[in-house]
Amino acid sequence: MSLPDGSDGGSAQGGRLAWIVPAAGVAAMAAIVAFATLDARMPRPGAVQVEVKLSSGPQQGAEAAPDPALVEDSPDGPLPIIGHDGRQAWQVYARRFDATDRRPRVALVVGGLGLDNATTNDAITRLPPEVTLAFSPYARDLEGWIAAARRAGHEVMLGLPMEPADYPRQDPGPKTLLTSLEPETNLDRLRWVLSRGTNYVGLVGIMGGRFATDRASLEPVLEALKARGLFFLDNHDAQGGVLATLGPALGMAWAITDRRLDHEPSQQTVDQALADLEGIAAQDGAALGLGGLYPVTLDRVLAWTATLQGKGIALAPATAVAMRQKLPPAP
Repeated sequence: MSLPDGSDGGSAQGGRLAWIVPAAGVAAMAAIVAFATLDARMPRPGAVQVEVKLSSGPQQGAEAAPDPALVEDSPDGPLPIIGHDGRQAWQVYARRFDATDRRPRVALVVGGLGLDNATTNDAITRLPPEVTLAFSPYARDLEGWIAAARRAGHEVMLGLPMEPADYPRQDPGPKTLLTSLEPETNLDRLRWVLSRGTNYVGLVGIMGGRFATDRASLEPVLEALKARGLFFLDNHDAQGGVLATLGPALGMAWAITDRRLDHEPSQQTVDQALADLEGIAAQDGAALGLGGLYPVTLDRVLAWTATLQGKGIALAPATAVAMRQKLPPAP
């Protein structure tokens, strides 16, 4: 399959999520894109589950093209909108999932795609189509990458750069949403990110240790995403941000990260995170893990998915766990 080229990315460390380019140690890995460290979360007892009936859209061949009724031609470029008939991008572009499947669901999102040709190609072609792929907004020919991923059966998200706790020492990149900016300026930056591609289901945070915990800054962004029919995935757990409160209050499609797959890119770390996700899903009904493009992550995910049939666990796209995760009781 002929796929577009990528470009370079940013960096992050210490408990926040980002897309980084580690130092190349081997010739085949000239620029590996991965997510940075995220603290593991503990199981969440005594919480209330919210259910949603997901209306899944087409995924294969020509049907994977964007729906013109869900695209607004704006001065910023094409932007997602809710259709006149009420259809929303997070449902229409979702990968099909059997809503009657009562097995515990584990969703995996692999992010940072589009910045390196080889690793992006690996993720698109090697990972099971149930795995959701998230692309950097800084990728070149992003539309081409998204089209390739959807032809392979994956649902797609875009990364949203947000202010980390130690900004500007750590900088997610141009158009980063900042707590120091007026809401309208952040919304202008959001529209730039949204205009970078089409037929994606929503956004996942890049870094955001400060922005994602600032309700006054985050709420207008979430309201804008809801108004455009998009899903938002917080790259922090329920204890680390305000999405767990704002998402249900706004009535939008949301999810949080239960486990970082590769805060250390090793077989032991990835295997333990996947085992943890199984436990959370068995207890709560749904769990979501977030990882990067480390070769070991792809290899261990592939090995793990081969074991699921005998475990009674369903590998699900991210949209199939939207609003299904259990949250801690309100303080």
